[in-house]
Amino acid sequence: MKRRRHLVLAAAFLSLGPWFPPHPALAGDQPQLEIEHAMFEFGSVVSGQTVSHAFMVRNRGETPLTLEDVSAPCACFHASFDRSVAAGQAGRIEVSIDTSELLGPVFLTARVRSSDPARPVSRVVVKGVVNGPIALLPRDHVDLTTVQGDDMEQIVTLEVNRKRPLEVLRVESSSKTFAPRWETLTPGRRYRIVVKANGSEPVGLHRGTLRIHTDDPDQAIIPLECSLLVVSSVVAEPETLFLPTVGQAEARKGLKKESWKVVVRNMRGRSFAIVALTSDLPFVRVWNRIRPDGKSYDVFVELQPNEVLLPGRTVGSLHVRTDLPDAQDVKVPVWVEVR
Repeated sequence: MKRRRHLVLAAAFLSLGPWFPPHPALAGDQPQLEIEHAMFEFGSVVSGQTVSHAFMVRNRGETPLTLEDVSAPCACFHASFDRSVAAGQAGRIEVSIDTSELLGPVFLTARVRSSDPARPVSRVVVKGVVNGPIALLPRDHVDLTTVQGDDMEQIVTLEVNRKRPLEVLRVESSSKTFAPRWETLTPGRRYRIVVKANGSEPVGLHRGTLRIHTDDPDQAIIPLECSLLVVSSVVAEPETLFLPTVGQAEARKGLKKESWKVVVRNMRGRSFAIVALTSDLPFVRVWNRIRPDGKSYDVFVELQPNEVLLPGRTVGSLHVRTDLPDAQDVKVPVWVEVR
């Protein structure tokens, strides 16, 4: 598939400096710009279409308003507008966006410069989604996360928006982690591709590519990148243990508190046993106590007497080993701060 650039554009907020109310005698002598419905959402269009819209502006002041410029940081944007709007009257800002070089979500902010002294720069926003002539929806990749043992599925739709139809011949996977199946929704136009990810894979990140074979000689293979993050069924809450800052003297003397703990539980609510607890910090001792529910544990830490802790930060890990095959080493980072 021909790669197009994905574009999300947004203008930075403008610093207009302090604002002071006009002198009472002059308040009614100034133009005042009001933009009705300053955001336009065009929905989904096919790349190459031109999006057009007219924004209505009003002059709420008592002197003529001048529109000086309407611009956006994209060559795809064009605007025409009424240069002058009489007091109490309405004008138009007509904008158009050429989507031929756009793909994906679009958020385009245009600045409107005018003679309104209270707000010399206003803005209008145009947003929507641009789909390619041949598009994978809702996105051209699959990213899944699962607890080990749980399979996951995601549906991707191949949509043909050009005049010439396209036929899907077969779908193959480069990895045993991802198994595809597909069906025709509208011949030559729409196809549903179901990606099933194997949750029995080892804990960690797994990647693969689905190759969608077509009858188009220019796009014989359309790739669909896939990833699966497999996490352990045993989790620690919080994920990182930050010990409160302690003085060097008490840190070296040794210290423990009931609040220095993490809760270790199984995400499926199943019972399990902790078979080993260790720390890679030699001055940290770790122990556990089963909670009243009988299915989770409080894991406590304490600082043992030592001669190594100095002012500053020390980072290490707790290692929780359970009797579950996917939770042989649950790591919990520990931060020790000494003043």
